[in-house]
Amino acid sequence: MIISWISPETLSQQFELCGVTEGSYVVVLTDNLVTDQFQANSADGLQKLGCRFDIFNIQWNQKETTLIKLQSEDLRGALSQADLVIDLTDSLTNEMLENSRLNQNRILCIKTSEFKPYSHSMTSAGVLHRSNRIHTLLPNTDHISINSEAGTNLVFSIDALEYGSYTGVPEQEGDLAIWPTGYMDFSADTTGLEGEIVLMPGDIVNDALHLVKSPVVLQIRGGNIVEIIGESSDANLLKAQLESFSDREHAYMMKGFSIGLLYFKGGYFSGPFDPRKVSAVETTLRGGWTTLIFGNDIANSLSVTLTSPNLIFDNVEIFLKGDFAATMEPDIYELALMGL
Repeated sequence: MIISWISPETLSQQFELCGVTEGSYVVVLTDNLVTDQFQANSADGLQKLGCRFDIFNIQWNQKETTLIKLQSEDLRGALSQADLVIDLTDSLTNEMLENSRLNQNRILCIKTSEFKPYSHSMTSAGVLHRSNRIHTLLPNTDHISINSEAGTNLVFSIDALEYGSYTGVPEQEGDLAIWPTGYMDFSADTTGLEGEIVLMPGDIVNDALHLVKSPVVLQIRGGNIVEIIGESSDANLLKAQLESFSDREHAYMMKGFSIGLLYFKGGYFSGPFDPRKVSAVETTLRGGWTTLIFGNDIANSLSVTLTSPNLIFDNVEIFLKGDFAATMEPDIYELALMGL
C-alpha cells in the first residue's frame, strides 16, 4: 500500500493535536505487516516533538499471541504511563480493547489511504474547528434542513436528533480515534419526517460504490421511503439494495445522516462521474457532502451521499451546493498547516 504521503511533518502535526508535547510519553503499537517506512516516519514525527516513546510489536494476526502481548508486564507498565497510544496496525478489536490496559488509554489509530487529496488535508485542525463550531450552534438550533436545488427537502427537529463528532483526536481515556477522519453523525427519530430526496448525476450509492447517472426521487413519508421514482438502472439498484435487507420492517426507514468536515479542493475530481469520488465517503466524508442512512440499529440497508446539498441550522448556512459555507471554510492557518 502506498503510504509515502504520511510524512513525519504531517504525523508530527497530528500527534501535537492529540496533545503530545515534549513532556509526553507515547506508546506505539506495530506488527510485522507495518512497513519500515511507516514506522520510521511515525518515530520521526514523535522525535520532532521531543517526547519519550516506545515501540511494541503485537503480532496482530495471531489472536492469542496478541492478547498475551497486550497483557504482558512490560506493555502494561508502559500503557499505565502513556499519555497517548498510537496504533499503526489498524487491527485492534473490541475484545482486545476490553481485555487489556488499553481501555484506560487515549488511542490514535492511523489508517493508511491511497486517496491523494488527503495528502493535503490530513491533520485534524480544521476538522476540530468545524466540529466545535457546530457544537456551539446546536444548542441554539431548532431545526436542521437538508435541501438542494434539485428538490431534496428534509427538515429535522433538533429534539429528535442525537449527534457525535469523529475528528481523529481522542478526547478522553477509553477513546479510540481513527485518522484520517472528519464527520459528524446524527441519529434521528424520523417517525414524523415528510419530504423528498433527489439523487442527481454524480451523487453516490455508498454500499454499491456506485455513481448515480440519472435522477432518482425517493419520497419519504413517516420517515420511510414509500416510493422510488425513476426509470433507470440507478432506481433499480436502489430497489434491489433495499429489497435484499433481511429486516423488512426497517429496511426503508431513515435512521440518520452524516455530514462531512474534512477539507480538500473539490477541483481534484475530473467531473461528476470521476470514480475516485467513491473514496471520499464513509469515515473520510468530504466536507460539504451529506450521507443519508437507512436501516436498523445494527446495520444499514442503504446509504446515499448527496454531493451538492445545502445544510442549514435554522438560518445559519453550513453547506452550500456541496461546499462549506463561509462560517466553515478553512482559514489561513488551516491552509498553511496543510501546505496550501
